[in-house]
Amino acid sequence: MATGMNAIATTPPTKIAPQTRSLAPTALDTLIVPGKRAGAITAKTTYADLVKIYGKQRLTGTKVYGPEGLVVFSGTLVRLGKNRSVTVAWKDAKKIQPLHVIIDDFTWKTAEGIGIGTSLSKLRQVLGEFKITGLGWDYGNQVVGLSPAIQARYRGLMMFVSPDRLAAQRFPKDLEAVSGDGVTPSASDPHWKPLKMRVSGLTVYFAESKSSTAGK
Repeated sequence: MATGMNAIATTPPTKIAPQTRSLAPTALDTLIVPGKRAGAITAKTTYADLVKIYGKQRLTGTKVYGPEGLVVFSGTLVRLGKNRSVTVAWKDAKKIQPLHVIIDDFTWKTAEGIGIGTSLSKLRQVLGEFKITGLGWDYGNQVVGLSPAIQARYRGLMMFVSPDRLAAQRFPKDLEAVSGDGVTPSASDPHWKPLKMRVSGLTVYFAESKSSTAGK
């Protein structure tokens, strides 16, 4: 057995684990800038860019349907975790021109904190007064009627709100009062309160798109 200086000389060096780049979704850019970007996705992002940003293992081909199912776009689903994803709808079959990005991840938010799960009261604090299209139809649940100043700031971001499922069952009369294509209640309508409305969907349209905006 080695002793003294020999023992010290033959002691194996401490192994240092190599540094690796984390691909955890929480490390990704999740800032929403209306009309300009959804995280790292912009009007110039291609499918090849998505592969570089998120990794091909997270990407799945899908279809994105417009209102009433009359228009169908090629899409790419980006899986970011359990019940967390974003979907890119493409203008073209080559997937080099994104049309819009559908957000289905509560960690993605605007600078003011609007994201999936944001309460109606919080929306009113940020946006001021607005209206909501009647619930339960193809063009329903949308935030509309923003003031000109707020509309300009949020142009390119469509916001959708939905009631809490149990609250909707408990207060059917309130639900009925704000449902259907013939009504566009104000966000201050008292029927909303018992329904515990929250943001349930966000879609980012890029400036080049001619699609609807939140202010219309």
